[in-house]
Amino acid sequence: MSTDVKKSWLASRLPCPAKEAGSCAPTLERGAPYAATLPALITGAVLFLLASGLVLAVYYNPAHGFDSIQFIARNVNSGWLIQGFHTTGVTMLFAAVYWLLFRDIYTGAYRAPGELVWLLRVKLFALLLLVGWLGYTLSDGAVSYWSLTNATTAATALGGVAGVIGRWFFGGPNGAGTLARLEVFHAVLALAALGTLGASRCAARALARQTKPQHPVSCHPYYTSQTFAAFAVFALIFAVLMFFAPHYGLNPLNRAASDSLIVPAVLSPPWYLSPVSAVASVFSTAAGSIFGAIVMLAVLAALPWLDRSSPNSKRGLFYRLLTGLLLLDVIGLGWSVSDPACTISGSLTVVFTIWYFFHFLVLTPLVTALEAK
Repeated sequence: MSTDVKKSWLASRLPCPAKEAGSCAPTLERGAPYAATLPALITGAVLFLLASGLVLAVYYNPAHGFDSIQFIARNVNSGWLIQGFHTTGVTMLFAAVYWLLFRDIYTGAYRAPGELVWLLRVKLFALLLLVGWLGYTLSDGAVSYWSLTNATTAATALGGVAGVIGRWFFGGPNGAGTLARLEVFHAVLALAALGTLGASRCAARALARQTKPQHPVSCHPYYTSQTFAAFAVFALIFAVLMFFAPHYGLNPLNRAASDSLIVPAVLSPPWYLSPVSAVASVFSTAAGSIFGAIVMLAVLAALPWLDRSSPNSKRGLFYRLLTGLLLLDVIGLGWSVSDPACTISGSLTVVFTIWYFFHFLVLTPLVTALEAK
């Protein structure tokens, strides 16, 4: 692909923001579902997490990570509320991101000319996974301590460029210095995720301008009112989780202080990290685990080119059934590492991992090619 072709491809999908500033209320198609408000909900959740994380960072001490969390919850005025906001906000954010990705897979929104929007959303998902894991390790609980210890041990054991990057990232064995470095990376990568989210919103707006709606309607007030209603429902679910299930999807063993001499019986990560953690656990070596997680996300990013259907074709029944099976497979991946370690769950993790790659690398090209005929 020549340089001019690359520039034209990128410019048609991500135009200059200066050109977009002239019209803040684009003309859209009437009757879009409420799920179309997911990008706005994700943007609001990211901004909310940045604000609450800034407050928590004021009181957090990486030399005494677990004690800092307890101090915030018990001694800081309304600290328990800010901490609960941050924890529940992470749950709501990842729920919206997973829903958005599966909706794009189900509807085929990743197909041309929406490839750039899809790539940016997968990049956002990868950044949020890393930011979420860093925030999880900063809690310095009994489970997150060993998650970080295993990661630093594996990183320092790698050779070549990967080992150099790993030692630079973690700064050595797990300790106060490591948590201090990860606190900085947690904040910097959160800002990078916000920038990626802004780029994806810009690309999505450019994509909406390329399509001429059959029943046009102005974004305001038609879709602003719809977004407001979606935010109200989102806030209601947030409030229910915040005040009645603030630790939903988290390992209860992580509420205890870390101990270098005691390994918890169950080392399951938070629910939003479980699918990637399951795929990584299939590989026995440290390099293999990193490779598995990267390939999992790379296959997801390559979906626009694995799909053999035409951009405007409708999804067939078989493809929609396969997407439903994929959803169950990802849920199974998360469950398999959340369940106490046993032979059955370990075997199921391998089966679910094989099906994940089989779905994208074999079934998706085959089924879309057959349905295109």
